[in-house]
Amino acid sequence: MSTSVEFDSYYGDGNSAAIAAVEQQLGRPFPNSYKDVVKRFNGAFIVDRPYFRYFSRLHGEEVESGTGMFLAFGDIEGCTETMEIKLRFPPEGLVPGLVIFSALGNGDALCFDYRECPPSEEPPVVIWHHEGVPGSEEEVSPVASTFAALLDRLYED
Repeated sequence: MSTSVEFDSYYGDGNSAAIAAVEQQLGRPFPNSYKDVVKRFNGAFIVDRPYFRYFSRLHGEEVESGTGMFLAFGDIEGCTETMEIKLRFPPEGLVPGLVIFSALGNGDALCFDYRECPPSEEPPVVIWHHEGVPGSEEEVSPVASTFAALLDRLYED
């Protein structure tokens, strides 16, 4: 885990059993760098450096985005944005093979892209654009080669 990124959480520590159950449901492990974060901060958000830049295929230019709040794991009273809920009820049009880990305020989502990722490798991080034309290149924009690489790219506004 990048030591230069400060995390916090509304829900306390993560639940290793809940994380493992979701991995089993997916049939794929989450990246270790991601699990290191969500085991300590369930429903994590980044306190100090929550922004990154990427080339948006939807907009055809480089844009800034925040990381949002990571989806929490487990049954949390009053929380409708959990990993289990997103897997059970994915947003309409979500590209198969993408796994949302952070819902962004504009309806887009940070996702792990398992579509072409060998089981032995960490998936890249992408943004799924909910307004993108389904099946088009503009629907998904690459963000970082791995979750750890995303953390390394973060900055303050």
